[in-house]
Amino acid sequence: MDFLLKLPVWMGLLIVILTITISGLIVVTQTKKIISKRLTKQHEKVGRILFRVTAGLIALLISLSYANEKVNHSKILDSIESESALIVGIIINLKLYETKESSIITEKISDYINLTLKDDWKNIDSNPYFNEANKSLIEINNLIYSLPVNSKKQELIKNNLINNVHEVIHFMQIRIYSQITVVPYLIFILVVGLIFLWIFFTVYNLDLISLLFLSLYNVFIAILIYFVFLLSNPLVGPLKIDAHSFTIIKTKGFGMKQY
Repeated sequence: MDFLLKLPVWMGLLIVILTITISGLIVVTQTKKIISKRLTKQHEKVGRILFRVTAGLIALLISLSYANEKVNHSKILDSIESESALIVGIIINLKLYETKESSIITEKISDYINLTLKDDWKNIDSNPYFNEANKSLIEINNLIYSLPVNSKKQELIKNNLINNVHEVIHFMQIRIYSQITVVPYLIFILVVGLIFLWIFFTVYNLDLISLLFLSLYNVFIAILIYFVFLLSNPLVGPLKIDAHSFTIIKTKGFGMKQY
């Protein structure tokens, strides 16, 4: 399913909808041909019960899968926003430090932000620990440790800077670990459940209206499966999280005045 992440939303959604809808119609119609002559009233009764149960389980699994991926998606978004907040704090503390070295670090932070925006999460997967943004962050960390301390105020600020840059590194690791493309295991369970659902549906009379209703149900499930897949890959694909908070720092954060 990785190729879906390289397609626009409308195209990926169309592929998933057509795949699931057509597969459903094929399974239902072909299964009906095979078992139609052997169906009894008892089979129909059991099949209808199993159909309802399976439909309920699919709805439950969809809800759980969507909620789980939404939480993970929000975690990445929160980590990026938290990292941005820490960077703002670092910039403010560097302005308070009032040394030539602190000005150099501020410029390095500007470079880190520009590299992150330029990279657009692309090199995190291919070169997670040695991409340009990460190298810049390591350099910032080393420069902060090398800051001279000439007063109690600078000592306190330096300690804050060290703690903050460590937190920034922590949040960057979260992005690294979230870059790997994954297919949630619940999606595979949902696909198997759909196959069972289609088979159980064959106990009903297959006319144009009933097949239309089944197709509409399949379209709805396909839409949910597609967006669950996109949410499970928050740093790649057409719905990936952007670095909007970094853009705000770049355009407004470095112009902050010291009061």
